Amino acid sequence: MGSHKMESPMNARTSPVQDVSTCPDCDGAITSGTASDEVVCDTCGLVVTEDRLDRGPEWRSFSFEENQQKSRVGPPTDRSLHDRGLSTTISWADKDANGNVLPAQKRRQMNRLRTWHHRSQTPDSKHQYRRQALGEIDRMGSALGLPTDVRKTAGDIFRQAHQTGIVVGRSIEAVAAAGLHIAAAITSLHRTLDEIAHVARVNRTAIARAKRAINTEFNLAIEPSHPSTFLERFGSELDLKEKSIQKARAVLESAPEEYLGSGASPVTIAASALYLGDRLTGGPAVTQKEVGDCCDIYDRVIQDHYPLLKEFYEVR
Repeated sequence: MGSHKMESPMNARTSPVQDVSTCPDCDGAITSGTASDEVVCDTCGLVVTEDRLDRGPEWRSFSFEENQQKSRVGPPTDRSLHDRGLSTTISWADKDANGNVLPAQKRRQMNRLRTWHHRSQTPDSKHQYRRQALGEIDRMGSALGLPTDVRKTAGDIFRQAHQTGIVVGRSIEAVAAAGLHIAAAITSLHRTLDEIAHVARVNRTAIARAKRAINTEFNLAIEPSHPSTFLERFGSELDLKEKSIQKARAVLESAPEEYLGSGASPVTIAASALYLGDRLTGGPAVTQKEVGDCCDIYDRVIQDHYPLLKEFYEVR
C-alpha cells in the first residue's frame, strides 16, 4: 500500500506557479496580486511564492498615448523581406503538429490555402517586383559571402530606386545587382562588378548602367575602390603569408596617388602588388597566372603593372 507524500512548507515557498488563497502553515490570509515578486502571509510572514515570472513589458509608459504606441507583438521587422516579415507562413511539410502525414483531402486543402496565401502576399506588381528583387539580393549576397547587413542595405537601395522609377526600362536583376554592389562599397566590403556579374543573371554592362543611374539619381558620394581593400581577401584566397600581404601593402603605399587613380582597375593594381610582395619576401609562392585566375584578370596585365610598382617601391 503506497503512502502519500505531503508537500512541505519548503516546497510551498519555492514553487513559482502556485495559486493559493490561504497560508499553508496557519491558514491565514496572504497578500496576492502585488507588484512584488513575493507573496507573503499577513499573519505569520511565510513567503508562499517567490521569484515569479514577470510577463509584463520591459518598458514603462507614463501616459495613455505612450502606452498605445508601445507594443510587444512578434519579432522585429526585417528589411530584407518584401513585406518586412509581417506576413505569416504556411509550411510546405504536409504534416500536423504531431508529425503525422495529413490525409489526401487535407493536403489538397492546404495546397489551395498556400496558393491563395502566396497571392495575398503580392497583391500588385509593386510587391511582386520587390519580392523578386529582394530574393535576388539574398541569393547573390549569399553566393558572394556578404553579411546580412549588406543585403539589407541593398534592399533599401532597391526600394528607393523602385519608388523613383529607376527600374522602368531596366531589368529587376540589373537594379538589384547594382544595389548590392553599391551596398558592398558603402560598408567597405568591396566586390568588383565582375564578381557581381558572375552570380547575377545579367551581364556586367547592364549592372554598370543601373549603377550609374542610381548614383546619378541619389547623388551618392561613393569613393572609388582603393587597391588596398582587396589585398586581404585575395591574399587569403592565394594562401599567401602575412608578411607577403604586408609587403604588398607597403608597395601600394609607395606608389603615387596619380598612378593609383590613373584609371587602371584597382583589382589589377592589387593583384600586381600581391605578386610583387610575394617575390620581395622570398617567393615565388604564386605565379602570375595563379594570381590572375584568383583575381579574374589576365596575367599579362600583371606583367605590365608590377615592374612599375617595383620601381616606385625601390626609389621610395
